[in-house]
Amino acid sequence: MQAYSRYAAVLLTIPLAVMATAAHAATSLLSAAEQKQLATWLGEGEIKLNTIYAKSAGDTAANFHAAVDGKGRTFSVMEATNKAGQTWLVGGYNPVSWSSSGQYNRNMGSSGRTAFLFNLSSSSLHRQMPRAGGMEEVGSYQTYNGKNYGPTFGWGHDLFVPYDLTKGGHSFLYSYADPNGGNFNISLLDGSPSESRSITFGRIEVYSIGVVPEPASYLMLLGGVGLLAWRRRSAGK
Repeated sequence: MQAYSRYAAVLLTIPLAVMATAAHAATSLLSAAEQKQLATWLGEGEIKLNTIYAKSAGDTAANFHAAVDGKGRTFSVMEATNKAGQTWLVGGYNPVSWSSSGQYNRNMGSSGRTAFLFNLSSSSLHRQMPRAGGMEEVGSYQTYNGKNYGPTFGWGHDLFVPYDLTKGGHSFLYSYADPNGGNFNISLLDGSPSESRSITFGRIEVYSIGVVPEPASYLMLLGGVGLLAWRRRSAGK
């Protein structure tokens, strides 16, 4: 009985620990409310964010790719400042792994176009354009995976982070624009017509994404551990 109690006591702490981690992920850039907003836009329920890259002074695209390539789907979040000195917290969801292939990741069918860009400061969301309105090719460009590029989305590019991860970025919404043509070539930052190479990036963080299991999953696990403890106890009699 003592063995069962010991297993149960340990296991019952797991859901609370995971829930706490999901609400306060290992990130210095996002508030709990902003993490919740990303989870809402993703639409998969509660998620767990793990920091796999945080920009340091002197970093380049090489550091970014060394940390994130092949790590699965991610959120990239960054502080972006325009020429007027205004700063927004922006970024994108990449549903596939980053790489250094020098190629675009493309989705020719609408069902695979699940990436999106966001501006957490203005609570704005820009999803990958579907096959609609005669713009079938435009929305297929999801990310650009160049070894000399930071996290870069879209064909235009919709969000471009340069090699030094700091100066010379730009944003031209194109692959992530309204299919009705209402927001082509505007900035993800302030919605104004973009000026190339005018964005300066401050902090940048990239997070891997995990889904927090439902409480029922923990109950099943608890039951299994309890049964195992009972069998071990019975076998020892």
